[in-house]
Amino acid sequence: MCIFTAIGTAIATSIGLSVAAAGASAAGAAVITSTTAAIIGGVAVAGVAAGVAGTALGAYGAYRQGQAQAAAYSYQAKVAEQNRQIALNNAAMERQTGLEEARRQRIATLQEIGKQEVSLAANGIDVGYGTSLDIIEDTAMLGELDALTIEYNSEKRARNFDIEAFNYENEGNLAEFSARNAKAAGTIGAISGGLKTVGQLGTAAFSLGGGFGSLGSAASTGTKLSGGIDISNAGIMNSGSTLLA
Repeated sequence: MCIFTAIGTAIATSIGLSVAAAGASAAGAAVITSTTAAIIGGVAVAGVAAGVAGTALGAYGAYRQGQAQAAAYSYQAKVAEQNRQIALNNAAMERQTGLEEARRQRIATLQEIGKQEVSLAANGIDVGYGTSLDIIEDTAMLGELDALTIEYNSEKRARNFDIEAFNYENEGNLAEFSARNAKAAGTIGAISGGLKTVGQLGTAAFSLGGGFGSLGSAASTGTKLSGGIDISNAGIMNSGSTLLA
């Protein structure tokens, strides 16, 4: 009886040690599983935060780019308007110059006619009819033709400035239109990026919630690790029962 008692005691002690070792291994596995879950969760959160930050920065960048482009187009519109005003001023100055030159030409013609009349009268020629009158009329006609030619050429140059001003006006209108489009594109890009950010946050919250739940369940219930042991209490008890049986 003493021998059987000693054998039974040894078997019981061995089973107890095995159960204790299994419990210690289960606890260690649970700790490892919890640590792994924490690491995976941290990496996931960091990844989500980086993605959200990148999308948010992209949205802000789109907005700033739109504003910068709009400012550049607005500057071009202002430059075009200034050039238009310069062209209009040049046209007005050219017309005024032409009128002044034509006026001087007419004055010069009158002076020439006066000289001719004095010369003819000094020679005893009547300037009121005949050849002398024809000479004076021809001088007046040629002088007026010169004055009209001056006005015509001046108007041609002024018209070129008018066309230049018109082109600058169209350029300025196009720049203003482009500025409005750039602002709108930047705003739309920012809104789109913001909506993407919100969507990423929602998707990440849902995904992380499910992922942490699964990891938490693995840690709390003791899901069997790959190549490891079943860390559930039921598994330990079943093992113990099997050993004891």
